[in-house]
Amino acid sequence: MNNPTPLHFYKTKGKNVCVLMLLCVPLSMMDIPGPCKHAITMDHLLQLKQLISNQLRTGCSITYTFIERKHLSIVCYVKATLPRVLELFNVHFKYTRGSGSAQTVVSIQNLIFNIYSQHCIPSLNEELEENPVAFERQYNESPVQALQRVEEVLTLYLHLITTTNAPVNWTCEQEYSSNPPPTVTQLTTSTEAAVGLFGQNAQESFSDDFYRLGFIVVSICGGFLLLLTAYCLLERKKLQRQLDRTRMPSDWGLQVVENFEIQEEAYQMNDQRTQLGSHLSTAF
Repeated sequence: MNNPTPLHFYKTKGKNVCVLMLLCVPLSMMDIPGPCKHAITMDHLLQLKQLISNQLRTGCSITYTFIERKHLSIVCYVKATLPRVLELFNVHFKYTRGSGSAQTVVSIQNLIFNIYSQHCIPSLNEELEENPVAFERQYNESPVQALQRVEEVLTLYLHLITTTNAPVNWTCEQEYSSNPPPTVTQLTTSTEAAVGLFGQNAQESFSDDFYRLGFIVVSICGGFLLLLTAYCLLERKKLQRQLDRTRMPSDWGLQVVENFEIQEEAYQMNDQRTQLGSHLSTAF
């Protein structure tokens, strides 16, 4: 059986190491999402924008109950408003099953259900905090304006969970029970400011994540190169020892043959000298 050449050996080992690196590097680069931080995405907001664009601009209005911002923080405002968002969709936004608008409504409803099922936002605990009925207000507006309020709430929630590394404290006992301060900060009805703020922070967060990911990738590649270099050096020494062991018997055989040929030549020269000596003695 033919012994494998060093070139064939290195090719086989190199392919195995490359396959291992291709399998390991993507696993190390994967950003495993958490159930809360990645529950809502920009796709949900884009779907909601499409639903807003499909609404009639004039000719109808709806009466619904929603939360007024007043002095509430973003955390407590979002916590108080999400149940009202579900109620708004269940009562006023019903479409033909299978249509694009119906699928968007179901998508937003499932989003809020997942937020509660994953305990991303705790449900209102009436034993610890009051029901924020003091912040409820009845609105008589067009469907577009109602959906814009929903868009603002979801944008605030997305901004909150993507720009905060620490766990969010959803305790709102004091805010729901306290009186408004002298200076009241009203929630703007336009979502452009919130979207702009989110876009700026999201861009900064993306930049930080990009550099962090680049550092991780470079570190992993450097570590794999060091391991590959050490592995190749060890395999080379191992192969060299195997080649030396296979070369020793062949060298010993060549040396034996050369010694035998030298002895044969010496015997022939001695015979020639003996014959020459006998001829000379006979001649004299």
